[in-house]
Amino acid sequence: MENENLADSKSGSPDSFSLPVFTCVTLFIAVWVTYSQYLIFTVVPNEVTMGAVQRIFYFHVGSAFATYAATACLLVGSLGFLTLKSKNFDALQLAAAEVGLLFCSIVLLTGMIWAQSAWNIAFSFKEPRLVSTLVLWLLFVALVVLRKFAARSDAASFCAVFGVLGAILVPVVVYSVKFLSPVGQLHPVVVEHDGLREASFRVAFWVTNGALVAMALLFIWLRKKIASLEEKNL
Repeated sequence: MENENLADSKSGSPDSFSLPVFTCVTLFIAVWVTYSQYLIFTVVPNEVTMGAVQRIFYFHVGSAFATYAATACLLVGSLGFLTLKSKNFDALQLAAAEVGLLFCSIVLLTGMIWAQSAWNIAFSFKEPRLVSTLVLWLLFVALVVLRKFAARSDAASFCAVFGVLGAILVPVVVYSVKFLSPVGQLHPVVVEHDGLREASFRVAFWVTNGALVAMALLFIWLRKKIASLEEKNL
């Protein structure tokens, strides 16, 4: 056994390679996120109508993009596991589900804070994007609960099926604002209607989106590593 470990270390195992890469990537993303906060709180001016509360928009939309990125990873892991029954793909779908739940929770929380300020109501079941996002969040919760309570032999397959359903739900969330006329819904369509007219708004928007997506992918990478190590120690 010791000889096998020695051979792995000499040949350069993935873990020995990952540590310096992980450190560099983490530092880069930390700087990226810090710069996005600098833009949001010191460069971007208060929005004319909503004032300072509009700054939550950058966290809200960026977290939505991060949720979609996690769902894409979930789809890859789910299809990979259903096709190949690989533990690596299972670890990926596990990591993506947990990170997706984190960022989808942020989307709902920031959305309710923003909605309370803008519409005087935190949540409305008549609003298609709010309801579809809630359904996506519940699906992430179901994935996490299945991992905890389903039989180990069945959990991965069940989660893979739910993962595919979650990926199918994302286009519904994205295009749900088109289900009703602008008069019949509360959720604004900011970017498509050129709501970010100032250059500083646009820069902060895209920098923050990229930073939060990169953070989500980093969390997925780290959680997948942990899941793989947990599997080896069983």
